Amino acid sequence: MNLNKWIIALIVLILLAGAGFWWWKSPVSDKAKEKAVDRVMPTIGVASVNITNIDAEKINLLSKITLFNPLPVDINTKKLNYTIYIDSVKVIEDAYENPIIIRSSDSSQISLPMEILAKPMVQVLKYFDDHKIDSANYSVRASFEVDVPIAGERKFIMNVNKKLPAFRIPKIKIKHVDLNALALKSKGMDIEVEVFNPNMFPLEMIDGKFEFAVEDALHLSGMLEKFIKIPAKGSQNVSIHTRITDGNMLKTGWKMLTDKKDTEFVCKFNGKLDSENKLLSKSKMSTTITGTLDEIMNIVKKAD
Repeated sequence: MNLNKWIIALIVLILLAGAGFWWWKSPVSDKAKEKAVDRVMPTIGVASVNITNIDAEKINLLSKITLFNPLPVDINTKKLNYTIYIDSVKVIEDAYENPIIIRSSDSSQISLPMEILAKPMVQVLKYFDDHKIDSANYSVRASFEVDVPIAGERKFIMNVNKKLPAFRIPKIKIKHVDLNALALKSKGMDIEVEVFNPNMFPLEMIDGKFEFAVEDALHLSGMLEKFIKIPAKGSQNVSIHTRITDGNMLKTGWKMLTDKKDTEFVCKFNGKLDSENKLLSKSKMSTTITGTLDEIMNIVKKAD
């Protein structure tokens, strides 16, 4: 008896599946299918966002996007257009120009490398500071065109919003330079810098490297301690011992005595940032400090 019930149930399922398949293929269902496609839209989700590099000109991010396809047909598209907003300010407008296939009733994940130029970020960061904002609304608007069987060509527009901590770029400032050490070439030079963290969460600097150059006269380099912890909304003074890698001590000394106002220096920092904020996990940061030898001499005088 039970066996007969299972056989009958199986037959019913096969008949229903066959009827559904026939209806989908039948011309009489075309209008219904077009309406169904318009109602059942693909959706987008942000799996993760990570800042990969920060410098004076741009911020690079890698965002993993998940696309969901609820349609009864596969989606094939060659281009995904996307725009990123931070608190309604457009910071990125670009396109992912690789083939994307999303199976019916399935999902697909793609990685979008993004680049935010510093100029539009200035407006965002100023807005954060003026309104004392600790978190921001990050919005992604994506669209693609696809030829859906029967329903024809369709343009799908998807939106997703995510609340994330408002990120501000750490600032580095030279506090002191020990010029006396330059008297002995083997000693190099000690530099003290202040690292300020304007964020509402602590940061950790890892494997930081400094390079200091006085035009074509002197080049030095040094490493930070392996881990530097900077409290939220706080600063940390860090001492770096730099060793001379190239240069002429006599030429540098002469510039200090005779041309310090017009002799420029460049101090570059490269390192990694880490934080409890996943947005910054294992991101790279580089910054450049420029000035003149006269400014360095004034810093030394103030420290004394």
